[in-house]
Amino acid sequence: MREQWGLTEGEHAELEAEVVGLLSRLLRADTSNPPGDVRSAVDVLQGYFAGNGLSVTLVGESPELVNCVVRLAGSGGGQTLVMLGHTDVVPADPDDWTEPPFVGVVKDGYVWGRGALDMKNQVAAQAVALVRLARRAAAGETLRGDLVFVAVADEETGDHSGARWIVEHHPGLVQGDFVINEGGCEMFEAGGRRVYSIHAGEKGYAGCRIVVRGNGGHGSMPQHGRSVACALARIVTAIEEYEPEVLPSHVPAAFIDRVVADPGLRGRLKDPATARSAVMELAALDHDLARNIEPLLGLTFATTNVRAGDAAVNVIPSHAEVIVDCRLLPGQSEEDLRREVARALDGVDADWELELLNCVASNESPAESALRDAVAATMAGLIPDADVICEHSSGFTDSAHFRAAFPEAVAYGFTPFAVETGPMIAPRVHGRDERIAVRDLVLQTVFSERLAERLLT
Repeated sequence: MREQWGLTEGEHAELEAEVVGLLSRLLRADTSNPPGDVRSAVDVLQGYFAGNGLSVTLVGESPELVNCVVRLAGSGGGQTLVMLGHTDVVPADPDDWTEPPFVGVVKDGYVWGRGALDMKNQVAAQAVALVRLARRAAAGETLRGDLVFVAVADEETGDHSGARWIVEHHPGLVQGDFVINEGGCEMFEAGGRRVYSIHAGEKGYAGCRIVVRGNGGHGSMPQHGRSVACALARIVTAIEEYEPEVLPSHVPAAFIDRVVADPGLRGRLKDPATARSAVMELAALDHDLARNIEPLLGLTFATTNVRAGDAAVNVIPSHAEVIVDCRLLPGQSEEDLRREVARALDGVDADWELELLNCVASNESPAESALRDAVAATMAGLIPDADVICEHSSGFTDSAHFRAAFPEAVAYGFTPFAVETGPMIAPRVHGRDERIAVRDLVLQTVFSERLAERLLT
């Protein structure tokens, strides 16, 4: 039986056709980044808003890297909600896909295409929600506060032309009291109820290069464990096997209590002394749940690239390097990262040095806020068996730029799903055959509309 979320059959069909049609057109716009040209998607949005009588403001560093802003002004006396999204996507190889990634095929109850989950789905849902509220405002149902739609460029591989650029050059266009952005897709089913995550903060990011040096030479003269290739293997092994310190202040106790059924395992996960081993224990029972809890315990390392030597088979290289993706919780610094790397490599027989490629600080909004209450109440109205919990994201989004530019604003990442759980959709985000269930797309549209109503009326 199809869920209606308070809509009549006719209203549901009309809304579905509108948002599916808009998403399909956005997916047909190839906005792969690199190179990051999003103009085709912005043209789709501009045409949609203009066709519904709404003016669009376009600003950007160049015609290709353009940001789209639409404001639905309220009657006054209310707060401002910013619905934030990005129009660029990661590249896709058509040969790997069942359906072409830039056609916007609607098939088997899904909309297929690169960006269907990250995050043209939410851009389409928020655009349609704003238009529907604008139609009601024209009929006399005016909001008190302002609703601002912001679709930026350059989120996937860069951050200088999109959100960061617009908050620096046009802060007045996009400033608000609340920001709702991508994230929070991790819906789990536990104890007969659905648990939804709000991303109230994001871990910091640091790229590390560990350079290994040694004596090069001719391949005909083996070095028997002294070559940089052998040292590289020892370093990679040490990094992968190291268990960073668990911070007691950031153990996600509320999330663990809600989603882990076994009381003994819950206790071990919340104890810093046993948390790491408990995660491995949980992974044997529920791999997807363990993958979501582990990054919340503290700093994480992930080896992403290894380089040594060149194409010559007969040359033993004199240097090599390991690239490591590191993520830090709020309160952790570059010094903490350097200390943990030193601990991980303590005792490793290798001549190495560490270089930080970049470092982005963690960021967060309060876990208790009017936005949190509104999200929870809106979800309760749509999905009665829904529980909402705040946690941190292990990834990076444009919310970081809005939190930095507008410290008083509350910015959350939240994208509700009802048909599919977080573990079901995760492999398709940035992966092959990216697609979203039509019913989930409709839910996201209804959620966006009703959240704005709840906050701004």
